[in-house]
Order: sequence, then structure tokens, then C-alpha cells
Amino acid sequence: MKKEEIRALIKKYTEGNATAEEAELLESWYLQQESSELISAEDLKADLKAIGDRLPLHQPVVKIPLYKRFSKTKFAAAAVLLVVFSVGLFFYNKSDENTVAMEILPGGNKALLTLGDGQKISLNDAADGNIADQANVSITKTADGQLIYTVVNAEDNSLPASYNTVETPKGGQFNIVLPDGTKVWLNAASSLRFPTYFAGKQRKVELSGEGYFEVSRNKEAPFIVKTDHQEVEVLGTKFNINSYKDEGVTKTTLLEGRVRVSSAFAVHTLRPGQQSLLKGTTLAVADVDTEIAVAWKNGQFMFNDEHLEVIMRQISRWYDVEVAFAHKPAPTKLFWGTISRFENVSQVLEILEMTKSVKFKIEGRRIIVLN
Repeated sequence: MKKEEIRALIKKYTEGNATAEEAELLESWYLQQESSELISAEDLKADLKAIGDRLPLHQPVVKIPLYKRFSKTKFAAAAVLLVVFSVGLFFYNKSDENTVAMEILPGGNKALLTLGDGQKISLNDAADGNIADQANVSITKTADGQLIYTVVNAEDNSLPASYNTVETPKGGQFNIVLPDGTKVWLNAASSLRFPTYFAGKQRKVELSGEGYFEVSRNKEAPFIVKTDHQEVEVLGTKFNINSYKDEGVTKTTLLEGRVRVSSAFAVHTLRPGQQSLLKGTTLAVADVDTEIAVAWKNGQFMFNDEHLEVIMRQISRWYDVEVAFAHKPAPTKLFWGTISRFENVSQVLEILEMTKSVKFKIEGRRIIVLN
């Protein structure tokens, strides 16, 4: 494209008048600009600054204006805008003298399986296919990051069920299909302990960290998820539990069906669209946007008036990095927006910095929040 055409497209983006075809064309052009001489890096940075200046910022709450609840057409355009300018910003900064040489990549399908006899199997190193057999259960790993438990002989209960544990490290995630068909997605720095097959009047598993559950329905055997301070009982439903110790709270968010949340102090039954929050001795229930709770499972960071400390803990777990704040107490600014979890960490930080309210420095695998 000629320089004049590029300028015209950027102007249409700024004014929100670009068509879907023009958006795709501009996105394609940005992805080829690392060595282009049509427009200098300085000019392109100036274009991005001009675009950032036009986006609405609200005080005293600082928000990232990257995601708005538009109609489907406008949402698609906004999504393209995010990709274009986050990728573009990354390419411009590659020529900057202060750019850190080592890129910190996003997490992926990594986990450690511990069998009932204590044997440990690295799921990121194990070949696809059958990796173990226990009692009357076959354990299979698939290419797309699933661990599937299949009961070979459902009628044979002569061999006692043993307990397996799947642990994801920082920078890891994994999907498990339990013997009853229940699907569990484990977020980074999480673990799930479960029997190799379910027998009796209940199906009980133990969770640490964060997991999303799609429970196979069985009226005769309720499914129970135990965390440090609560139990969630269901028959068949979809829900998310966030129980990281460093968060100080346990959040249970219901998407479908019905669950009963029990702590030592209270019991609540949740309806779809509700979230229970257990903090100390208080178990409270509120209506929430469930999309935010399961954004991690869908490959996104999604923030809705979220504190920077909470955001940086998510980044620390997913990218396996240390986070430090140069000044205490940590900034109390609130952020709002959606960013892909599959960007390199420098790109995520660049997008956060577009608010003009926070700056970061990367030293090896350490991120320092400067202000």
C-alpha cells in the first residue's frame, strides 16, 4: 500500500469508520512492518499515541479501553483493533534500545501426573496415547492437552480404586476427563486429586488453585469438589472454582445447573449467573458476569475494575515470572479490559501501559511495577 493509503486507513480506524475488509487489510499490513520503510517507526509510534489519546480514560478509576460490549459487528472490529495495535506496538519496540532481549512466552499444556503407587509422569514429555493402566482404568494422553480416564470393565470392582493427582506448574494448564465423563480444566499452579474410578454414593475430588468443571450428570451419586475451606456439591452442571491461597478468598461461579456451596459457617445454593465468595468466616453470594470467571479457560485475561495486584498475580502464574512492586503500598488503580493469554508477556505489559498510568520493567524473569 502507498503511504497515503496507509494514513487514510489509520485515520478511519481512529474515527471508527473502517469496514471489516479495511480492518483485515490494515492488520495484514501491520504484521509485515518490521522491515518496512513506508512509514518510520517514529511516525508509527506517533500514530499509536494519537489513537491512545482518543480512547476514553476515566478518573479516578483508570481503565483499559480495550473491550466494550458492542453489537457483534462492532465487537469484531474492536477485537481486530486490539490485535492490530498490540502486535504493531510490539514490532515498533523491537527496535528500541531498551527492549529486553529475552521474550517471556505464555504458558501451555504442562502438568505432572502422580499415580496411586507414587510413580510420576511428566505430561508435557510423555508421548501421546496410552501412558498407564491402573486397576480397571486406562489412562490416555491426547495431542491437544487432554488426559482421559476410561473404565475398561465397569462391572469389575474387585480392585480398589487408587488416587491420582494432576498438578500444573506456573505457566501450565491441562484438561482431564475423569472416569465418569466429567471434564475438568486446570489453570496454572493448580492440582486435582481424584480416584481412578468412582464407586459408592458420591464422586469426590480435591482441588487446589483454579479449575473449571463440566460435571457428568448422575442423580445417584452427587459430585463433590473439596477445597481448603469449602465443599461444592452438584448433580450435573458447569462451574468454576478459584481457590488460590494467595488470593485470600475462594470464588465459586455457576454457569449452568445448580450447586450447593458449604463452609464451616454457612451453606448457599447458587443459581446460574451467581458467584459465592468465601472470605474468612463470611460466605456471600452475588450476581456476576460469568464470562470473566472463565476467561482463563477461553484463553483470555478479562478484567472488570480489577486491582493491579490481582492482575499481576494472574500474570505471574501464567507466565511463570516473579513480580515485584517498586513502591509500597501497591497502586490502587482499577483496570478494565480483555487481553489474549497467548501474547508474550511484553505485549501484555505494553497494553497495560497504554493507560499511561503504570510502567513496568523486565529483568530476566522478573517484572517490576514501577509506579
